[in-house]
Amino acid sequence: MAFLEPYLPMIVIILAAIAVLVLAVMIFKSFNSRVRGRKGSRLGISEYYELDKTRRLVLVRRDDVEHLMLVGGNQDVVIESSIPSAMQGQPMIPPPQEPQLRNAPRPAIFGGNRPPLRPVGSGYDPRDMNN
Repeated sequence: MAFLEPYLPMIVIILAAIAVLVLAVMIFKSFNSRVRGRKGSRLGISEYYELDKTRRLVLVRRDDVEHLMLVGGNQDVVIESSIPSAMQGQPMIPPPQEPQLRNAPRPAIFGGNRPPLRPVGSGYDPRDMNN
């Protein structure tokens, strides 16, 4: 054991650091409001929020549908039902649509006077510009 004496302070510091990390993870998990059930279960509590000592809002998930309930106090109340579950990957807010750009109306190039147009036939010669 004499060979461990120079390393003893370093070992104590490492063990203390590990204990602090484990304690921090435990505290973080206790304050996390997300509660998860067993994997593959059809029923679970997605989230909850404590309003006061006796009442809390609970988001209950059943078969990928969520229901918002107020529990505690004199009676329990369903506030909203049939909310699509966030676990389904459906966006709760529709994505914004890009505005459709339209060309501004242009004024007529020739005004009311249109140039005379003639159909291009088989006898058309581009070198003949005088006709």
